Amino acid sequence: MILEVSEVSKVYEGVNRSLTVLDDINFSVEEGETVAIVGASGSGKTTLLGLCAGLDVSSSGEIRLVNHHLNLLSENDKAEVRNKHIGFIFQNFQLLPTLTAMENVMLPLELQDKAAEAGHKAKELLERVGLGDRMNHYPNQLSGGEQQRVSLARAFSNTPDILFADEPTGNLDDETSVVVEKLLFDLNKEHNTTLVIVTHDMELARKTSRIIRLKGGKIMTDEKVKA
Repeated sequence: MILEVSEVSKVYEGVNRSLTVLDDINFSVEEGETVAIVGASGSGKTTLLGLCAGLDVSSSGEIRLVNHHLNLLSENDKAEVRNKHIGFIFQNFQLLPTLTAMENVMLPLELQDKAAEAGHKAKELLERVGLGDRMNHYPNQLSGGEQQRVSLARAFSNTPDILFADEPTGNLDDETSVVVEKLLFDLNKEHNTTLVIVTHDMELARKTSRIIRLKGGKIMTDEKVKA
């Protein structure tokens, strides 16, 4: 298993009361699987994705990612695991505004001390997502769809074992969403990456091999998608 989530809960403690966002979550993901996590707003989808990627810490339970117990790692060690093994696509793109498209895609490789191959790999990926003529543009010079395609290229630049995508088409129009969806699944297949998507879009969810449905911080259903 590339991802194992065991008895995970997330509780935010307030002054007068506590808020349970996730309650006793259990599931695992095999290498090469494509999984969608769905549910209404406030069901805990994005919180769960952040925990699985080591961007946040659970209140209880255990998460094992690429043979690493995230709960036992320091923040520096978790950052190293992310750099080596994980790709992440954000709804709001999260591109660095002072870097060009090329530089944004090169960054994960540079953080792994692979600067020598970073330029070639970034150029190859940007051409693959149809942005060969936009490499030297800054994020504010790109449309939302173009920024998300840069985000896709960046996510695959370090050849991740697992890719997490948080509402990857949430801020895009329908036509652009179709383009980004196709690129996401095509790249995922080409790179043989495990894919975990959080989405409210059931059409997108049904393109994965499995759908986990959350409600009120609990898993309601976990089902294979019929071909």
